[in-house]
Amino acid sequence: MDTLWFRDKLKDKKLSQRGLAKLIELDPAAVSLMLRGQRKMTPHEAHQISVILGVPILEVMRRAGIDVTEDVRKAPIAAHMDSDGLVMAMPNGTHDMSSSPGDCPIGTYAVQVRAHNSVKDGWLLFITPAQGNAIDHIDQLCTCATKAGKQLIGVVRRGYRRDTQNLILWPSNETIVDADLAWVSPVLWIKPT
Repeated sequence: MDTLWFRDKLKDKKLSQRGLAKLIELDPAAVSLMLRGQRKMTPHEAHQISVILGVPILEVMRRAGIDVTEDVRKAPIAAHMDSDGLVMAMPNGTHDMSSSPGDCPIGTYAVQVRAHNSVKDGWLLFITPAQGNAIDHIDQLCTCATKAGKQLIGVVRRGYRRDTQNLILWPSNETIVDADLAWVSPVLWIKPT
């Protein structure tokens, strides 16, 4: 445990150990033991602390003495999208693999942009495997599944009618008004090529 590093980061954020304990909903004694290396930090606590301190989770884990063997994971390129933001799955067995950040969740996959008229042609968008409600991802770039069965990539905005969303399609910036979405999955990372 790199106690000095954690103390410096807390000091930079003008935060005490007691304040950190309150933010991550732990007993102050547990945080004290954790930052002295006498109690193991859980992955969930490492994630919370990384957000609070504004540093990558892998850095928090390394400084906590957790063995991190890789900063990189491989994710399948499981789909591609056209210039209108329409996502099409690729058949099983045809997926290339691409490096993704190590802190992407297991199950993350990539969508390749195939928009020949765009400077974003060939870029990879890494998508979380978790499917959530659109209302929880307002103003985020997401893969969005419509109730009609289409998958699109766009920024989710509030719709004009109840229980609908407007989508600003990526990369074209065209807008679909009052879309009826089944689920959304946020884009975690974009890798330009």
